[in-house]
Amino acid sequence: MLMSTKIKNFSIIDITEDEKWDEIVKSFKNYDVNYLSNYVKAFQLHGDGEPLLFYYDDGSTRAMNVVMKRDIACAKPFKDKLPMNTYFDLSTPYGYGGFLIEGRNYDEVNKAYDFYCREQGFVSEFVRFHLFNEYQSWFSGSFETHTRNVVRTLELPLDEMLMDFEHRFRKSLKKANKAKLDVEIDYSGKRLEEFLEIYYGTMDRNNAQDNFFFSEEFFKELNKMNDNYVYVHVLFEGIIISTELVLYGQENCYSFLGGTNQDYFNLQVNTFLKYEIIKWAKEKGLKRFVLGGGYGEDDGIFKYKKSLAPNGIQDFYIGKKIFDKDKYNELVRIRCQEEDYDANILFFPAYRG
Repeated sequence: MLMSTKIKNFSIIDITEDEKWDEIVKSFKNYDVNYLSNYVKAFQLHGDGEPLLFYYDDGSTRAMNVVMKRDIACAKPFKDKLPMNTYFDLSTPYGYGGFLIEGRNYDEVNKAYDFYCREQGFVSEFVRFHLFNEYQSWFSGSFETHTRNVVRTLELPLDEMLMDFEHRFRKSLKKANKAKLDVEIDYSGKRLEEFLEIYYGTMDRNNAQDNFFFSEEFFKELNKMNDNYVYVHVLFEGIIISTELVLYGQENCYSFLGGTNQDYFNLQVNTFLKYEIIKWAKEKGLKRFVLGGGYGEDDGIFKYKKSLAPNGIQDFYIGKKIFDKDKYNELVRIRCQEEDYDANILFFPAYRG
């Protein structure tokens, strides 16, 4: 039993209850794909922790939050220094998250959540806030923004959207349209092996961190999300040369993971791919295409994405919360015993930096 302390109007759903989990998530009008059980199961397979769904309902206000629970004793710096299954921290899954709330009793939601977390040995929480949810304003920790994301509105007619792109994107698209490229919309993941070959090749080329080399099992778990994922492939002479996995919910679709064969860069294939995704998403009736940000402030990747939506720049907020300040400081002191540990690290939580 996860919850030894009963809290009024508040319950915890374990990932093994996946049908109940998704039923709750989909009962919220503005739920998004990042909250679904198969999405978090994929990240559980990736080693990001144990998924939990927090649910609050007092009759006038409903709220839910999806997090990954991590045993701090399993982290390498604390091996043999902490008891197992005693101290934990929380993080929203990769992407966007935080509480979704329907109603106005924000304070009661926060009180119930924070009380539970303190009772259950949670030390801290890190949140990647959803772009279209103002919950960070009611968050009981601190929140800040250092990066921006690009969001392409899909509610313009295509001809108006073309004129809303930056000139360099239109010029690139014009060149791509002369290259006799084909597009394939794949709702089944039947070409996963070809996708992975291009994806891993792109990660190698970009010297990506190890945690971006998601396993085949990770993608197969995502592929269980019927009506919430699609692969968009660009083909040249019958061969996939660029591909992207797009995840989508009620209103938004997300440029999730993908890549391009570098031998075909000259065909402006990535521009063609992004435009085909936009056309698919408009036909699907979605409102926004979230392209994300770059690796750094206003780097080349960010500038390219911005060329699709010069007026669609949004701040991306993160949240930090400490439930047990004494334990948090104790964990930092343990790390300070390491010769190469930087006590002034900006990473949160600092004891994991």
